[in-house]
This record gives sequence, C-alpha cells and structure tokens, in this order.
Amino acid sequence: MFSPKKGKQTTFVYGPEIYEKLVPKDHILYKINELVDFSFINEECRDLYSENMGRPVTNTPEMMFRSAIVQSLNNYSDREMESAARFHIVIKWFLGLNFDDSSYDHSALGRFRDLMGEERWKDIFFSLLRQIENAGYIKGKDYVDATHVIANIAIPSTIDLLRQGIEDAMKAIQETDLDLYEELGGEKTVNDDKKVYKLSPEEKESKLVELVKKAREINQKSESIEGKVREKTQQLKRILNENIQENENKIVKKKEKTKDRLVSIVDKDARHGAKSDEKKFTGYKVNSIMSEDGFIKNINATPGNSYDGDVLIPLIDEMVEQGFSASEVVGDTAYGEVDNRNRLLLKGITVTAPFKKETNKNGLFPQSKFSIEKHAVVCPAGCRTMILNHNEKTEKITFFFKKEDCGNCELKQKCTVQENRTITISEHYELLKKAKEYNKTDDFKEDMKQRAHIEPKQGEMKRHHGLQRAKYWGLPKMNIQAIMSAIVVNVKRFVTLSSRGYRWCS
Repeated sequence: MFSPKKGKQTTFVYGPEIYEKLVPKDHILYKINELVDFSFINEECRDLYSENMGRPVTNTPEMMFRSAIVQSLNNYSDREMESAARFHIVIKWFLGLNFDDSSYDHSALGRFRDLMGEERWKDIFFSLLRQIENAGYIKGKDYVDATHVIANIAIPSTIDLLRQGIEDAMKAIQETDLDLYEELGGEKTVNDDKKVYKLSPEEKESKLVELVKKAREINQKSESIEGKVREKTQQLKRILNENIQENENKIVKKKEKTKDRLVSIVDKDARHGAKSDEKKFTGYKVNSIMSEDGFIKNINATPGNSYDGDVLIPLIDEMVEQGFSASEVVGDTAYGEVDNRNRLLLKGITVTAPFKKETNKNGLFPQSKFSIEKHAVVCPAGCRTMILNHNEKTEKITFFFKKEDCGNCELKQKCTVQENRTITISEHYELLKKAKEYNKTDDFKEDMKQRAHIEPKQGEMKRHHGLQRAKYWGLPKMNIQAIMSAIVVNVKRFVTLSSRGYRWCS
C-alpha cells in the first residue's frame, strides 16, 4: 500500500519573530535598514496629509519611500514593485509590512511620487547625504560629469508630430466649441492615423501639405478662443514654425533644424542631443557631482540639448546651500569655461578642467604663438601692440595690430588673411594662464585620472538602477528618477564602506 510520509505539524506565527528567522543579515536591504535612518520621512511629509479628515494613512510616507528605494535598487516597474511587496519576504520586512499583509496597489507608487514633488525628493536626498557625511564620509575633491538618458517616447516624424499637434488642438476645441469642432472635420481630422512608413515619397509630400493646411485652418478659425484652446493652438503654431517652410510657394520640411525644437507632444521636455558628432540621442542629460570617496553630492536632469557648462554653478550652489562644502571641482572641458572658473573662484572653489585644443581652420598662427602681457600683445615677428578694446558686457579684450605693420611683415601669410591681425582674450586671462600652467603638471594628470571614476558610477545608475531610459514623461519626473538613482547608489556605497570599516585618509 502506498502511504506518503506525513510531515510534522507546524504552527505559523504571523509576527515580527517570523522575520527574525527568515531575513538574512547579509542581505543588502538588512544592511541598509541597519545603517540608514528613514524615520524622519514621515515628519518631512506630514503637511501632505490632513490631520483631521479622511481615512488613517496606511501607506505611510516612510513605507512608500522605502518602496522607492527597493524599486530603484532592483529597477522594478510599479507593477513589479507591487508584486515584490506582496510576495518577497525580505522586501515585506524592509517596508514594515506584516507577514500576511497584501501590500498596496501599484497606482499608490505613482500617486506618492506626484504628491511628494521634485523639491521634496531633493530635500530627502540631501537629508540622507547628511547622515552619510555625519558617519565620516563624503571627503576629498569633487568630480562632475554628464550622461544621457533616452526619452520614453517613440520619436515622431514631422508628419506624425503635426498629427499629434492637430489632435491636441482639436480635442481642446471639442471641449469648448462643438460646432467649430465639426466644421474643422471632427473625428475624421482627429483619427487621421495612416502609417507614415506605408506612404510612398509622393504620398508623404501630399500628406505633409494636407496637414500643414489643416493646422493653419485650425489656428485661423480658433484664434479668438482663450484658455486651453489658445495653449494648444500656440503649440501647433510652434510645430509649424520649427518644422515647415515654403520654397517658391511650395510647402516643405525645414532642412536646418531649429534650436530647442519640440520633439514630442507626449514628452514636451525631451530634446535632441549629442554625445559627439556621431553619437546622437533624444531625451535628457543628467549632470552629477561625486565626492572623491564615491558619493553623489548632487544630481540634476536637463533637456538633452543643454550645455554641460551651464549646469555646474547651479549644481554647486544648491549643494552649498544645503550645507555641503566644495574646494575643488574636476570636470571635462565644458565645465572649465572661464565664467565658471571665475565665479566659483570668488566662492573659494577651484575648477580643474582641460582646455579646448587651439585650432585655426586656415592653418594660421594660433593665439598660443603670441606673447600676451598685461596691457599689450607681441606677435611671432616681434611686433608689439597696445591698441585694444575692452567689452565689459562680454568680458572680452581685443588687441589690434596696425595694418602697416602686418602689411610689411614677412610672416603675414602664416598669420592672417585680413589686413591686420586681432587677438581676443578674456579679461580673466591671468586666471586662465594660471590654470594652463597647472594643466602641465603631474597633479593635473592625476586629477584627470581620478575624475574618470565618476563614469563607472554613472554606468552603475544606468545599467542597474533605471537611468538608461526615462520611465516617465517630463523634466520634473525625470529629475525624481535621477534623484532616486543617486540615493540608491549612495546607500549602497555607504553599506559597502561601512562593512569594510573604511575611513577616508587625505
């Protein structure tokens, strides 16, 4: 007779004791829980909830923030996070859920992100950074760099972008003036969704003309309507201005791309950007500052077409306002613009960065061949000029050599194709001269070698913590995503160094 062996009778206790047996002490979440104090978050977010109205809060701010930590740590979607909070024992423990709790609905994560807002996420980032600093970390020089993040959109063609703009405007008109909506074609206009790739070149040209005429008609006939319709028609006008031109009364796409061109109606903040002439992308840039011992001290997302050098001072100012110090910032060429160097030096911060290589498209003498004095310039032939113009608005000083001196010079063909040579320098030339001298030293070479360590940190955020591609639409939510990635790599680093007993030695 087949008789399966009966197991021993067991009793399941749904309480804290069960976690003590099941949660391994070497798990990353256990270590984070031991090292990091998240208790301040409930108080930080108290003003977001009513004291006297509504149901008692079950999904507390601390629990939802811990969920955000887990979500970014494992690169979970909202639905994956809901499932993990329901079935993963260590995660349930980390969130503070009872063993038999069913967790929250995934939509609670999105509501919490929106409720918190970009500024509050950043405040919590700095509060956690302060805990790490108080533990004896965040030391040494600072390194700055940018990485790109792909937008979470399908990049539309000009025809599809026009369709999106027309559909947006038509829906706004439908809510305001139904008669005008029908006059402009109603559902037929809104639901024009024939796939562009199925059109022949001639059909694409014809469709472009058709859409441009319809867009102009919409703008003209809705011109007097205010509110949401005005907002959407202005958007439609922008799409037309940035993408369409007329050559000999023929409607065609613009060949030259407009600066800061709207890329998508879905994500209005995403922009076309470039890592180099060959590597282009559509989305955002994320600039971050990292301490020498490997902690992100500040992070900020900007549209993909932004210039890295413009972000440095706001990044440092925000960091300093939060009570974090900086004495030297090391970056690549873009961060070493003279304005950055001068403005930060006034705050006691030195910028270390390479300079752009001097080039002359005509193969003529570069500026480095000239001897620049305080109020004069000497050319390679030994001619000296003190004739100058100081533009205080641009902070530039231009020196002019005399026409007769250049005309009689045997080196003229190697120097200029004009009647006379001019040399333009920054009024902060002495600062740049000192920086160029430093860049010739071994210390500078070591700075550049150490600066490269920020790139693996950015790679970690991209490969493991969701920063490869935007999860949401819009710059504020892109910033929240970047902040969470930075928080996670910081607490991971905190755990790693603490477990090794590491302390900074300058």
